[in-house]
Amino acid sequence: MRTLSALLMVLLLCSVQQVYSAPEHTHSNDCCTKLTKLRFLPLARTESYRWTSSDCPIKAVVFQMVGGKRFCADPSWDWVDTHMKKVDQKKSSTASKP
Repeated sequence: MRTLSALLMVLLLCSVQQVYSAPEHTHSNDCCTKLTKLRFLPLARTESYRWTSSDCPIKAVVFQMVGGKRFCADPSWDWVDTHMKKVDQKKSSTASKP
């Protein structure tokens, strides 16, 4: 009986340790559940972009629009790379103005 109790205690401690050592779950807000079907986003309304976390199931570029709307786009699409470069240029030209 003592052996069984000791074994159960060890199993309990191991399972608790596994729970606390597990990586934090990525918030669903940080990941994309689907990709946009749009083939273009208006540059004037695009505020910024970011990459999704490597923990997310879908690798995507998230474009933040004026008004708070976000669009997830496949980074392999040609327009996505071009759009990211244009957003970077827009930010650098805005930052250099007095």
